[in-house]
Amino acid sequence: MKKIIILLVVLVAIAGTAYFQSNKRNSRLNRSVMNVKSRELLFPDFDINGIKKIRIKEDKSETTLAVQNDTWVVLERAGYPVEKEKLQTALMSLKYEKIKGSRHIGKDSWGKVSVNSPGNATATGVGTLVELFDEKDTLKHSFVLGGQVTSSGGSNNDQMKMFGGATGDRFIRIQGEDTIWLIGDQLPDLVTKPDVWLAKGFFDVQKLKSVEVTAAKPADSWKATRADETGDFTLVGAGPGESIDAGKVSLGTLLSSPTFNDVLSKDKAAATMKDAVKAKLITFDGFTYNIQAVKQAGQGDGDKYYLTMSVSADFPKERAAVKDEKPEDKKKNDEAFAEEKKKLEEKLANEKRFEGWVYEITEYTVSSLLKKRAEILGTPPPANQQAPAAGGNASPSGLPDIKKMIPGLNLAPPTTVPGSSAAPAVPAANPAPPLSVTTPAVPMPAAPKPELKPAPAPDANPITGEKPVVPATAPEPAKPVVPAPAAEPSKPVKP
Repeated sequence: MKKIIILLVVLVAIAGTAYFQSNKRNSRLNRSVMNVKSRELLFPDFDINGIKKIRIKEDKSETTLAVQNDTWVVLERAGYPVEKEKLQTALMSLKYEKIKGSRHIGKDSWGKVSVNSPGNATATGVGTLVELFDEKDTLKHSFVLGGQVTSSGGSNNDQMKMFGGATGDRFIRIQGEDTIWLIGDQLPDLVTKPDVWLAKGFFDVQKLKSVEVTAAKPADSWKATRADETGDFTLVGAGPGESIDAGKVSLGTLLSSPTFNDVLSKDKAAATMKDAVKAKLITFDGFTYNIQAVKQAGQGDGDKYYLTMSVSADFPKERAAVKDEKPEDKKKNDEAFAEEKKKLEEKLANEKRFEGWVYEITEYTVSSLLKKRAEILGTPPPANQQAPAAGGNASPSGLPDIKKMIPGLNLAPPTTVPGSSAAPAVPAANPAPPLSVTTPAVPMPAAPKPELKPAPAPDANPITGEKPVVPATAPEPAKPVVPAPAAEPSKPVKP
């Protein structure tokens, strides 16, 4: 009997314990649901200005952004400046992120929605840990970005389907809370790649005036200039027939709004930029950029291109005086000059921040600076279009000289303008004797002496209005030499 009573007591205790645990779990779930109804934002007390450091971590990568000297920088890139717009977007998204749903999920099921913290070698379904600190390095917010809903009205596993989220929704677990939240924004900016956070707008060459490239070999160096902002570049010290081929080198937009892939710390500049090509770029608005660029053979992933730069500027401190300038015009022009001067000074101060770093860039960015002098020249014209050498058989027009090709040929120029009504030209003195093609020669009667009459005054040329010059007295032509008549051959005697 005692055994039965003891057994009943044990059963009652077990039932009571189970009931207590069930009530506790339901109470916690109810509190979670109540919190969802009274909590619209994911972080109700989020203070953007109070955040001074952000650490984003995954199992195999990590990025830390921090404020140094009033500037957000990337610590994994030796303090290179952060892209302000990207950082601001990420912080604003956290401040105003709204909750779409929630569910209490036990720790053993966190892996199913990928909200386990990184660093646990045995954990599955690891998410992205984000930690935010204040100026005293005190942790203010810590959460894990989990998996995403992959299909409308459901997801890629049963745990996700319980939320009934739409495509694009994401799970998030806030450290210290049992609730798994569902948000509509995937927060794509919170990534662990340091190069993604780098400020890419580092310098910008505008209104380029001249380019001077200094290569390792002096013969490969070159310089090009132009007279105005819209003109073409010409090669300084060009030889005969030498000119820049715009199809081989692009100078008008050289290093205009360039970008880069990644950045190396300043202490690696000397080793990385060994044997670099040096270039000096001067702009019409007073900027001078000293550039170094180099190509390095890649190890299986293609060639690498690197660049460093320094910048200086010389701006006019005052506007040049204008004669007879009206007072109202002077005030307007002075204000415009001051505004433009301020913009240039701000541009110089901003670009100074990016001096000395080693930038990994694309080939296209510096391809023009890496070309040798011979590689930027245009193709010379064909040999048959070039000027003839001295002593050749070419006339000044470039055509063959017929008089040199046929010895003895005398081509006297006409004495009248073609198309005029003047008398025909008088033959030149001592003309060459005619060639005989008759064998034997046939006796010819003496030619009558021509009666020379003065030619009438020719009319003026209708185009130029000038009158051709006619010799006052034409020389008497030489009498042709008539050969003596040949003896008549004797007739044969008939038998």
